[in-house]
Amino acid sequence: MRTFQRLPVAMQTVYAELADRAWSGSFREIMDAGGTPHKRVVKGREYWYWHPATCKGHRPTARYLGPDTPEIRRRIEARVEHAEARKDRIAMVRALRAGGVPAPDGLSGNVLAALADAGAFRLRAVLVGSLAFQCYAPMLGFRAPGTVARTGDVDIGQFPAISIAVGDRIEPDLLSVLKGVDPAFEAVPSPFDPRRTLRYAIRGGGEERFVVDVLAPMRGPTQDRPVHLPALEGDAQPLRFLDFLLYQEIEALVLHGTGIPVKAPAPERFAVHKLLVAARRPAGRAKARKDLEQAALLVRVLASDRPEELQEAWEEMRARGPAWRKAADRGWKGLPPDVQDLLPLPDAPDKSGNDASQHRK
Repeated sequence: MRTFQRLPVAMQTVYAELADRAWSGSFREIMDAGGTPHKRVVKGREYWYWHPATCKGHRPTARYLGPDTPEIRRRIEARVEHAEARKDRIAMVRALRAGGVPAPDGLSGNVLAALADAGAFRLRAVLVGSLAFQCYAPMLGFRAPGTVARTGDVDIGQFPAISIAVGDRIEPDLLSVLKGVDPAFEAVPSPFDPRRTLRYAIRGGGEERFVVDVLAPMRGPTQDRPVHLPALEGDAQPLRFLDFLLYQEIEALVLHGTGIPVKAPAPERFAVHKLLVAARRPAGRAKARKDLEQAALLVRVLASDRPEELQEAWEEMRARGPAWRKAADRGWKGLPPDVQDLLPLPDAPDKSGNDASQHRK
């Protein structure tokens, strides 16, 4: 039995159109200064770059646009956006927000807009956490309770290998981008290496009032030292299981201003990843409960609309090894029984007491 509310299909359509317009607009901002598109082949795959026009005998660094896809090629061909189009985007954002679609608070929205303008999401930084979850409601067409979608911080992640491979970087550096939003932002040094940054924060009253966390996948043995992400001109905190979340990111939109084009995790990966991270938090903590609430809602929606994608992500995660399965199983136990039925453990008995795996043979 479905236990979530649908958004009108028209709102999904508006969101999809707005996301496409916003991503196209982000390309135009690069192209307006002049230049030419160019393809590069990297490890057998083709990627588009924009070569800015030569200025005073100097040619600026090429800007990364993305892999060679029909969508990227179409955006390269459509290079002009008029002021009226921006007004239309503002009206579309307002209409979606008025319809109850989740949106960020003002400071979070301004931070994301600044990151997008600097090129962070174009360079394949990925928005994670509750701000990414907000994108799924209009994308998948469900209503998200405010308590489940609400957040007060910004989290972004990137693969270090991608950060190096794109051959481009944000302008200016990450701390300068954030100070452009609020001069009170400061870099919080790592306790393991004061020369490196753990996070970026606005402090007040002896505590961190607003935090921007930059994350990277942890590979190999556990390590706490930040890793440098050259494309983002900043450091990142390594986290276990993050590689599963960031893999094959998708284009999304945050409802703020004219609409902010962002990269977000695939929703099925987000749902499964929430079970992994919930298991690593102290039981009963607010963040663990929120992780499980977000996972449960997404599992219900995806089991109804995209069951194959959900099952594929679940099986891929379980194939990564016993440590992954153990963490996921702990998170799974915190799900409501109806959601557990939608995402069964491979060796769990069905309602009749039979081994569920026998039915798949």
